[in-house]
Amino acid sequence: MLIILEEKKKRTPENVEKDYKNCKYIMTDFGDIQAPNGYLDSVSESEESFDEICRRAYLFSKQGRQCILLGTYNNGGGIGVQYEIS
Repeated sequence: MLIILEEKKKRTPENVEKDYKNCKYIMTDFGDIQAPNGYLDSVSESEESFDEICRRAYLFSKQGRQCILLGTYNNGGGIGVQYEIS
């Protein structure tokens, strides 16, 4: 399931991963790629919503919005790349 949050408070990836374990998520307007601190936009809780979150990241990219797809389902393998930047 893809959860759209569009949070208005900046967070770090470590903070997001404490709240959303074993999930992939999109952060927007994150500033420095070495220490991303951005807005949590959406969370994919399972592989079933991986395509949805990728489409959302692609839409941001087409709009010229800075976004990064982070996280892992922690299933020992992985669909897609662990970190994607647009």
